Amino acid sequence: MDMESIRAALLGRASEPRQPNHRAVKQHLLAQGLPESISKALAMNELCYWTEQEVDQVFNRMHATPDEIKDPTLPSFSINLSAAERAAGMGPSDFIKPSWEQVKESAAVLGALCVNRKGEFCVNPSAGYAALSHVWAQGLGSDAQNRGLHRSLVEQVFKKAEPLGVTWIWTDSLAIPGGGEELGFVEEEAKATLINAMADIYREAKQVIIFDSLVLRLGSVGEVEVAVALCCGRWMTRVWTYQEIKLATNAVVATRDGFVSFASIVATLRSKAHQEVGEGYDARKTGRFPGLYRTLYRLQRHDYLSVSLPDIAIGCGYREASVELDYARSLFPTLGLEWRFSDNIDMAMRKVYEAQKRHAMRLVLFHGPPRASYPGWAPAVFPGLVDSIVISPGTWKLRGMAREWLTSKVRSIVPSKPGCVILELENGQRPGAYCACNVSEATQKQSPKSVELFKEAVRSGTAYLLSDEPLTPTQPFARVGLLVERFTMSANHEGWVCLTLAIGETEESYEAVKQEWLLLHENPASDKGKQTSELNYLLERRAQPAPSGFQVENPLHAAAQKGDVNAIVAIADGPGYADLNAQDPRGWTALHYAAAAGHSSAVCALAQRRAHLAIPTADDETPVVLAVFNSHIEVVCELIEAGADVNHFAPGGPSPLVTAVRQGNVEMVKLLLALNADVSLADSYHMTPLIAAAFEGDDTDDGVLAELIGAGADVNFHTSPGLSPLAATVMQGNIRAAKMLMAHGADPNGRPPLLSPLRYAIEEWNVPMAEALLEHGAQVSGPGARFEHGWTAMMCAAASGDVAMGRLLLSRGADLYAVGGEEKWTALHVAAARGNKLFFKWVVEESKKSGHKWEELDCNRRSAFQLRAWMTQ
Repeated sequence: MDMESIRAALLGRASEPRQPNHRAVKQHLLAQGLPESISKALAMNELCYWTEQEVDQVFNRMHATPDEIKDPTLPSFSINLSAAERAAGMGPSDFIKPSWEQVKESAAVLGALCVNRKGEFCVNPSAGYAALSHVWAQGLGSDAQNRGLHRSLVEQVFKKAEPLGVTWIWTDSLAIPGGGEELGFVEEEAKATLINAMADIYREAKQVIIFDSLVLRLGSVGEVEVAVALCCGRWMTRVWTYQEIKLATNAVVATRDGFVSFASIVATLRSKAHQEVGEGYDARKTGRFPGLYRTLYRLQRHDYLSVSLPDIAIGCGYREASVELDYARSLFPTLGLEWRFSDNIDMAMRKVYEAQKRHAMRLVLFHGPPRASYPGWAPAVFPGLVDSIVISPGTWKLRGMAREWLTSKVRSIVPSKPGCVILELENGQRPGAYCACNVSEATQKQSPKSVELFKEAVRSGTAYLLSDEPLTPTQPFARVGLLVERFTMSANHEGWVCLTLAIGETEESYEAVKQEWLLLHENPASDKGKQTSELNYLLERRAQPAPSGFQVENPLHAAAQKGDVNAIVAIADGPGYADLNAQDPRGWTALHYAAAAGHSSAVCALAQRRAHLAIPTADDETPVVLAVFNSHIEVVCELIEAGADVNHFAPGGPSPLVTAVRQGNVEMVKLLLALNADVSLADSYHMTPLIAAAFEGDDTDDGVLAELIGAGADVNFHTSPGLSPLAATVMQGNIRAAKMLMAHGADPNGRPPLLSPLRYAIEEWNVPMAEALLEHGAQVSGPGARFEHGWTAMMCAAASGDVAMGRLLLSRGADLYAVGGEEKWTALHVAAARGNKLFFKWVVEESKKSGHKWEELDCNRRSAFQLRAWMTQ
C-alpha cells in the first residue's frame, strides 16, 4: 500500500474515488416508489455517488411500502377520529378557524396569529410559538371549503410536538386566508399583507418544525438517514418550504422516532464530507457526502451571509408550486421585499432581479425556464432547472447587461428531432462547425415565439451563440449557451437573448472570438420588447469618450494630443506637405485629439492653419461634440470663434447641445445656448435636446430641463416614432420633470402617432406618475381617451393587473364598463384573458356597488366570465 492510500485509510477516505452511479440509483429510487422527477434529480446530484445498498440502508428503516410511497397523497396527518375524540363530541365537521377580526388584527400588526391545543387563537403569544413547515397536500392544508383545519389534525400536531414543549403553533393553513375556494378581494388584500409578515414570523419562531410525510415514516433519528429521507420527500420540492427553512433560527425535522435538529444534520454531513474527500468538500469535489452536504447547507440560515439569488435559484431549481405566482411570491420574504397583492409574476420577478442586480447577472446561464419579460436575459422563474452555470457578473447598465462572451455566428440550423437543435457555426470553412444542442421543454411549451424569433435571426444573418467557456473538448455534462439576435441599430455587439441551450457535442473545428456584448434588458418575444429597445437606444446615444492610451503613429496627432503647440507649428509650417486632416483608424484628426484633450492653444493653432472643423469620426463625432462631451468650455469657444457651426452634427451623431444635455452639464448648456444653439433642433435620429434632458434627468436635478424650457424649447415636439419629452420623462420615472413639463404646457394626452405618457405609467405600474398626469389633465374617459387599438386606460390597467392603478383611474372618472378594441372587450374581459385574477375580483367587487350584471359580449359572443372559464380550461 502506498503512502497516499495509508493516509486515506487513516482519514477514513477510500483510496479509490467513487464513480457516478446515477443510472442504477435512479432505477432503485423508482423501485422504492419515488416519482420520476425526484428520482432523476437525486440520482444526478445528491445520491449520484451512492450505491444501491447504501440507499437501501435508509429505505429499510422506512415504515411504508413502495406502493404507499408512490401515492402522491401520502399524508403526514389525516382526519381519523379516535373513540375518545368521538366521545368528547368531536365530529367530522369540527373545524378550527380564526375569526375574520383576528386575521385583520394580525395583519394590522404584522403579527403571528397562533393556535393552542384547545383551538384558541392569539396574536404574538408571550410564551412564544413554533412555526410549521409542511406540504399542504400532505394533510395540513386548509380545508377545501375554506373552513380551516379539523380539530383532530390540530390535536395530532400538538401530540407529535409534545417533546418540544410547544404550547402555541403558527401555521399558514390557519393564519393566512386560503383554501380550495377562491378568496374574496378583501381576503386577498389581507393575504398579501400577511405574506409580508412571514419573514419575521419564521425568524422569531422558537422552533420551525418540518413535517414531511415520508420522513414521518422513517424509524430513525440518525442525521444521515434523515437527510436522505428529507431529500426524497416532497417537502424538498415546494417553493414555500425553501423560504421557511432559510429563515428559520432553530429548525427541527420530525421523524417517526422523534426530532432531529437541522443544524446537527448539516454539521454531521459536513464532517463526513470532509472526512471522505478532504478540502474542497464544500465546492466541487464529489463523493457520497459532499453533494448531500452542499444541498442542505444551502438551505440553512446564515446570518453572517446575505441570501443571494444564485443560492435561491439553485435551491429552488427543482421545487414546484400549485399557483404560478408563488414561484415569485415565495421569494419575497427571503429577500426582504415587500409584496404588493396585485403584482403579477413578471413584475414580481423584475423586483427580485432589481433587488440584487449583481447576483442576477450571474444567472444568465440558468437553463430550463424561458427568459423573463424583464430582464430578458434572466430566467422567467427558478423552478424548472435543467442545467446551470453560475458565472461571474457583468455590468448592469441602463439598457442591458455588459459582459464578455465567447462568440460564434450561427450560419444555419440543421433540421432535427423536436427539442434538439443542430447549429452550423461560422469557422471560416464550408461547412462550418456543427454543434448539437437541446432546447428545454419549458421553453418549447411556454415561449415558442422565442424559438421562432431565433430561427428568423438565423435566416437574416443576425444570430449568434454565446458561451462562457469553449465548447470543446466534449465533457460528461452539457454546457449552457445563449442564442442571441443581434440588435442591428447599434454598431456595437448588442442583442436580445432569445433562449438558452444545453450544448452537447461540438466539432473540433469550432471557433469562437471573445467579444463584449450588451445583452438588452427587453425580451424580444414580449409585446413591445424590440420597440422599447429601439426607443431606449435612441434616447441613450451619446458621444464616445476620448481614447485611453491610444497608440498614435502620426506625429501631428501625438503633438495635438499632448497640446504641444511648438511641435504642431513645426510640423504644419515645416518643409514638405503636412496633411492637417489626416485621420487615424478611428477617424480622428489632429483637431479631434486636441479638442478631446482640452488643449485650446493647440486647437487655435490648427484652426489658424485651416484644419477642417467638422470632419466626423468613425463614431460620427465632430471636434465640437468631443469638446462638449469632455466639458472643455474654452475649446468649445475657440472652435465656434474659428467658424465651427454650433448646430452642426454628423449624419449618425448627436448635436453639441444634445451631447451637453446628456452629460447633465448645465454650464455647457448655458454656453451653447448663448452661442445660438438651436434649442429645438432635432438630430439625425429626430432627438431634440428637451427629449434627451427629459430622459437623462433624475428626480432631484432639473437644471438642464429648466434652461431648455426657459430658452423656448417646444415641450410638445415629438420624434418620428411618436416620442414626446413628457413620454420620455415618464419612461424614466422622473415625476418632478414630468410636472415641470406639464406646468409649461406639455400635453399629458398623447394621441396617435404619439406614445401615450399615461399608458407608459400604467404599463410600468407607476401610480404616482399616473396621478401626476391625471392632475394635469390626462383623460381617462370619453371618445378621446383611447390608446392604441382602441383600448381605454382601465383596460390597460387590467392588462397589467395593477389594482392600485385601477382604483386611481376609477376615482378620476374612468369607465369601468367601456368596450374597446377589435375584440370588443371590457376591462373585465382583459383581466380574464391575461389571467389577472385579483384585478378580475376587484372589478367584480366594484361593479356590485352599481348592480352591473356584466352582460357585455365580445366579438366571439362570450361574456367576461365565459372567457375566464375558457382561459382556465
